[in-house]
Amino acid sequence: MRRKFYTILKENRKSLEVVPDNAQVVALQAKGTRPPFFMIDSYPYFIDVVKLTGSDQPVLSIIGQEDTQLSDDYSIYDEANAHLKTILSHQPHGPYMLGGCSASGIVAYEIAQRLRALGNEVGLLVLFDTPNPHFMREYSDFWMTVTSYRSDLSKLQWNEIPGWVMDKFRRLKEGKSGWLPWKWNIVNPTRRLIDEYGPLSARVTAARKYRPAPYSGKCLLIKRDRELIGRYRDPHFGWGEVIEGEIEICKVSAADHLEIFKSERDRMLVAQTLRRSIDKVVLASLESVVAERDAAIGHAVLSHS
Repeated sequence: MRRKFYTILKENRKSLEVVPDNAQVVALQAKGTRPPFFMIDSYPYFIDVVKLTGSDQPVLSIIGQEDTQLSDDYSIYDEANAHLKTILSHQPHGPYMLGGCSASGIVAYEIAQRLRALGNEVGLLVLFDTPNPHFMREYSDFWMTVTSYRSDLSKLQWNEIPGWVMDKFRRLKEGKSGWLPWKWNIVNPTRRLIDEYGPLSARVTAARKYRPAPYSGKCLLIKRDRELIGRYRDPHFGWGEVIEGEIEICKVSAADHLEIFKSERDRMLVAQTLRRSIDKVVLASLESVVAERDAAIGHAVLSHS
């Protein structure tokens, strides 16, 4: 049986956890009496955010199955449905708090929709550097190629640019260029994002087809705010078109999609914002419980009278 390795927190210290390949959940931080925060998949450096969020806040990472994500039959809706069952088995009642980074944020969005459709309360949805795929067209071949060329050119010396241009023309003439010329010998960060941490190819295809339905809950959007081009300059990454509830924006200084949790400053900012948002959900839930209790007591007193 294959194994996966995850960095988790034990007694607020990092520890390596080995889980079976078919595991559905790994507790990044298990302790705490507060409602858990569900993170769809995980992400580099996110464990440092978990540590800064507080030792009393449970954080569970929902593990995506790579075999399913590679299947030609893969869809955002099917993955969301599988994760929905996992979440409900770990927490039967709301309020629910969940989020995801990059394409996993799209899955989290769909899970939140389904939780609400079942009559459950979603107290917090967090999108970590996740654009609306329909509005942003992030996963279109054209925009990935623009990002690819821009990244390549930024790494070249002036005397290397003519050779780079000639290579592109040669490939175009040979009919090999297309919109995704990944064979250039420079390490392409967009390709690296997909291969290592971001959406797999089936997920990219599924994301292109996904059309987010309107969502009336609260959303926290963690987003980069540097070196953005085109529609990425939209303050809500395109979610303003479909999210009808409150959208809180937390801007981080990272310019690289893979490094939104890397710098200490960004990690601290994300952790503080996440903790504050979770605290509001927890407080509102406690106030609701107290109000229901007081109402029940008042009803009992009146009945007795």
